[in-house]
Formats: sequence, C-alpha cells, structure tokens
Amino acid sequence: MGIMSKMSENIELLQEIENELSRIFPMHLGVNKKNELVRLMFEICRRDFSRPGDVLAGFSKTQDVPDAKDGFFHKIKKYLVGIRYPSVKKDMKLHLLPINVPGDAGVCDEWDDAVSPQEIFVENVVSRNEWTLDFLSHFPLAKVTRIDGFKDIVKGVDHAGAVEKYNQRRKKIFLVRNKDAFIKICPCTKGYRRCGYWILNIGFGCPMDCSYCFLQLYSNAPGFILPANIDEYVEHVKDFDSKAAGRVRIGTGEFTDSLALDRYTGYSSRLIPAFGKCKNLTLELKTKHADIDNVLNESPNDNVVISWSVNVPDLADRYEKGGAPMKDRLNAAREAVKRGYKVGFHFDPIIYHRGWKDAYKNVVSDIFSNEAMRRNTLWISLGTLRYVPGLKQVAEQRFSDNNLYYDGEFFEDTDGKMRYPREIRLDIYRAMASSIKDMSPECWVYLCMEPEDMWRAAGVDLRTYNKG
Repeated sequence: MGIMSKMSENIELLQEIENELSRIFPMHLGVNKKNELVRLMFEICRRDFSRPGDVLAGFSKTQDVPDAKDGFFHKIKKYLVGIRYPSVKKDMKLHLLPINVPGDAGVCDEWDDAVSPQEIFVENVVSRNEWTLDFLSHFPLAKVTRIDGFKDIVKGVDHAGAVEKYNQRRKKIFLVRNKDAFIKICPCTKGYRRCGYWILNIGFGCPMDCSYCFLQLYSNAPGFILPANIDEYVEHVKDFDSKAAGRVRIGTGEFTDSLALDRYTGYSSRLIPAFGKCKNLTLELKTKHADIDNVLNESPNDNVVISWSVNVPDLADRYEKGGAPMKDRLNAAREAVKRGYKVGFHFDPIIYHRGWKDAYKNVVSDIFSNEAMRRNTLWISLGTLRYVPGLKQVAEQRFSDNNLYYDGEFFEDTDGKMRYPREIRLDIYRAMASSIKDMSPECWVYLCMEPEDMWRAAGVDLRTYNKG
C-alpha cells in the first residue's frame, strides 16, 4: 500500500473512531478526554488490524455511574488502556498525546543515496578554504550564497510547519566555521551508566529518514550544517590526545551519520590519518551507509574502528528509510575487515516484536559467520527503542505507513523517555548478550542508556573499552 493510500486510510480510521465514540458516549466529551480515547483506539486498531466497532464490542456500560460524565469516561478509558497496555501498573505513566495525521506536506521523499542541494550557504570566513572549494565542486548547479554567519540566517527562519521544513532539509547546505565544542563527552542521563564515549561533532543533519530518529523533533536547522574548518578539528584532536589520561573512544555520529555524506565531505580522509598518530584516542566512524570508498582508500590503523548500526533486515527496510539494506551494510563491514580495519556493531534500537529473539540471533549469526569478522569485531552495543513523548507525534506525520510506536508497550522512565517495561528490556539484553558471547567470547558487549543495575542483571561487562 502506498504512503498516500495509507494516509487516507488513517484519516478515515480517525473519523470512524470519532463516530463510534459519539455513538457510544452519552454526553459531550471535552477535547483532552476525547483525544485520549481517540489515541488509545487508533493505536489498538493499527496494532490489531481491527475496526473501532470491534474494539468497543466488549465494552458494556453500567446504568449506575455516580458521575455520568467523568465516571463513564474513566470506565471506558480503563477498558481501552487494558487492551493497549496490558502490562500497565498503577505507578506507570502513559503519554496519550493527540493524534497528528498529516496532509500531503508531511510526506517525506526517501533519500536516493545522493545529495543535490538547491542552495549552499557559505560563511565568508571559510569561503576560500581548500575544503570549501572542493566541496562546492561536487554541486556545480547549486546556487552559492555568501553569508556573514549561520546564526543570522537562522534568526529569520519561520519554524512554523517544522515537519514540512525537516522534510526539505536536503535542499540546503550551510558551510560554517565551527568555533567550539569540538570534542565533548557523550551526554548521559543522571543515574545511567556511561560507556566512556566522547563526541567529535562533524556536522548536523542526516539525509536518512529513520522513524525513531530524535533529530525529527530536535532539529530546527533549515538544512545540513557542515564544518569547513576540518583542519582545525585535526589540531584539536592532537591537543586532546596529548591531555588524555588513558584510552578514550571518540565517535562522530551524534547529530549525523559518520559516512553518509563522506563522498562529498571527505572527512574520513582527514580524520583516519590524524587519529593514526594519536597515542590515547580511538576514532569510531558509525554509519548505516555502505559506500565506504574513502575509508577503503586510507591506510587502516589500530586507532580507527568502522562501525555499523544493524537491525533485523525487514525492520531496517521498514524503519530506516534511506539506509543501506542490511546485507549491504554487512558486506561493507567485510570489505573494511579485508582492508585491515577493526569493526563494531550497534543493535540500537532493538525493536521488540513477535519472534524478536530468533530474528536478532540470526543477525548476530550473520555477523560472526565470517571468521575474519569474528576476529576483528571489537565491540557491540545494545539499546532498546526509546523516545521522548513528542517524537511519536512527529513520526506519525512523516511515516503514516508504519507501526513502530504501536506494536510495543511504552512507559515513561526516570529520564522522561518512553521505554519498554524493564522486564522486557532485560530479557532482550540477556538473550542478545548470550548470543554474542556464544559466538565471540572476546567481543566487548555494552548497553546504551541503561542504569548500572541493568548492566549487572543482563550479565554484561561493566568495564569501558580499553585497547590494551
């Protein structure tokens, strides 16, 4: 079914839900209460492929409700919550936000693996950089506009219609001189165990469209932002290395994919040799991309690890639009190993679904079925699907044809993010860690964004990465 057809189907489903509620509810329903009931019924219908009338068929109202309005509402809400969230307990917090079904402005075009910006904005301070001129040579048809500073442009941007603007982000690129926060510690919520990761920010914005990506909600940039002063980054890396006390792992994929735009930026060709000269730093280039020609053209060294985000193949196809198919990611990893690189893998997010255990075990088997891959895989991270409450609404506007947020039960955790119940997460981590250790006992397995007691209960090593 096409996206537009699914969108139309969702609109029809919402109307059917409202009609059914109007039929069964004996009095006027306030906006907030109506939104909660519509949310619950919509998710149940989408998850179970059922109709609103069927959902309410098992509900029988009583005639002696003390408060005709509130009493009836709470009874029907409790009934629907029991269907949608059978694991709910008294202290578990739900977020029943309104359904936002889009018009055609919410539809996003899938990335075709190439970037063709209509306009490139260049800060004057970097307009004559060698890197800038090389980057611009890739886009002879793009309009080039010189600007004094990126912030001046952003001030004039109307952020109304944020979903539509996010969908248009590939049409504009900003080349800037980054001045601060070259290297920073990876953010981690208080009370959650750190894995010792640091971040080198080499850009903001990703061309792929993953249904769970936080950038959909977080980003207010009108296009991709790329630093043109990559040589300054190299100098900061050298300085950081000289001050580091022991082994430090640094990644570049917090706000972008490390390699998706590398054919244009050539960042890897600058960073790989630079980290090769470091004494204390390990660089991780993490990606969902399969084009790693620039990486393969560089001489590998012990301080550089190429990593891939991985998932069950059909889930990757469904929820990671624009990312390379899983077979292509693993083939690229084998090529990197063949070239002499060490590699890593990130099962994040792990998506709970029927048959998840065998499905994810098969991916682990695909990774380690190659002996060279088994010997050269340094680490694997595990993290289950999590999101801030508002992200689901944004994703609903952009991806009307998937059920990512409806198939599982999500409750607010101590960090304010929605997560699967602890018991489910623990079951996943134990099974995954066991599968990995059975096939590669030396591989370091760690959890992402989980408290220390979860690490211990899952049986993963509490150490951080140490090259030695």
